[in-house]
Amino acid sequence: MLPQQGDHNSLFINEIPKWGEPYPNILNRQSVLECLTDYILQANHWGYRPDRRKVLAVRQSDRTAALRNAAAPIRQEIYYFIEGELFPEEGTTRLKEGQTPAELAANLLDGLYEQLYIWVAYDFTKGSPPGFRKPFDKPPVVKGSANPNPEALTRNRQLPEGVNPRFFIPDPLPENPVTIVSQPDVATAEIVNFVTELVKGDFRNALPEGDNPPIWDEPLVAVASAHDPLFARFQDPEVVGPCHRLPEEWLPGARSVISVFLPFTEHISRNYSREQRYSAVEFSSGKWNGSKFLNVVRRALIRFAERNGAQAVAPNIDPRYDSDGWLPFWSERHAALAAGLGTFGLHQNFISEKGAFGRLCSVITTLNLQPTERRYSEVYGYCLYAFDGSCRACIDRCPTGAITDAGKLPGRCETHGNKEHLKDWNYGSCGHCSTWIPCWKQIPAKIRKTLDVKG
Repeated sequence: MLPQQGDHNSLFINEIPKWGEPYPNILNRQSVLECLTDYILQANHWGYRPDRRKVLAVRQSDRTAALRNAAAPIRQEIYYFIEGELFPEEGTTRLKEGQTPAELAANLLDGLYEQLYIWVAYDFTKGSPPGFRKPFDKPPVVKGSANPNPEALTRNRQLPEGVNPRFFIPDPLPENPVTIVSQPDVATAEIVNFVTELVKGDFRNALPEGDNPPIWDEPLVAVASAHDPLFARFQDPEVVGPCHRLPEEWLPGARSVISVFLPFTEHISRNYSREQRYSAVEFSSGKWNGSKFLNVVRRALIRFAERNGAQAVAPNIDPRYDSDGWLPFWSERHAALAAGLGTFGLHQNFISEKGAFGRLCSVITTLNLQPTERRYSEVYGYCLYAFDGSCRACIDRCPTGAITDAGKLPGRCETHGNKEHLKDWNYGSCGHCSTWIPCWKQIPAKIRKTLDVKG
């Protein structure tokens, strides 16, 4: 397997404290209380009429909240639906006899504040932060091979002509268990429809700039068995490492992992020209604001599982999420690899059926779901460079030299100057290595033809 590359946005100040540290002031409790009181007053005026348009809007500048109707996003704000998200159970905001709106709001906030604090922290932290509050109760259960010599894994493998011998091509993937689940708790098509409708209909899938075009296009959804042996291999030191937790450690009784790939829309790609030195502001905004929507999808899938009588967690927004240096306790890209969504590329981006120009999220659930078949056996199966050495497009596209024919150099991306160029926008993500290359919107044609022949 391949070494895990970190998200270098984690160099930003971590707003999420370690366990035992005092809470920083990142969510103004009084303003949230006032918003909930106002909402409850309105919802219970002349009978009980909850309003599904109402959202809690939290500002990044001072972490104060305001009550609004769902509308076009505003820069540096995040939004949570009062009904269905803050309070997923119907009737939660109904006043009891003799109860005042302020009393009910205070009672509800007592049970909600920590969870909301966590959501806000993740939605306003620019990357995967190097720490959070709550540690795991037990050390990791290590089931990987823990091979101390990753070179031994490739010693007898024949590298394609034109591929640098120092480029690490891992052993083939084990076959995934795709035994037919005779009576899955939920059909995969139902999950696909649920996520697709969320992407199409939720107002938060939009740039706050311009005419508020959508950030994400129609998603890809796949399922892995939580017992797939590939998750144990992710603990090998040449993959992520022993810090990568198994699905059942995140959620006892876990049976499935749902992975989602969200491709950027044509509006985002159209504004990212081949010639520009710095990334387009539309892309950097889409990366930053789109990350907030990834959390919307994660939380929605958790509620979807709960409505179907199951449990679910999203590791990347779980209080136990942490990292060991650059190595995360849960890798979205590796989960997607296990689920059959695609493979890695030389650029270390994830290449799906819709290419590398997108982002990933996942949840672990106790739902018994039908696993998706993996159509590949190689970790770099959709990468032309690893396929036959014929492509160096991402090497040539990278303005910092971070990508070489032997792999990617962690940290080099930070020397690009993109953050300084876009500092007035408070954005900064570079997307050169996932744009204007053969795999940016599809599996390269040569590999696709081979897959079709095999299929």
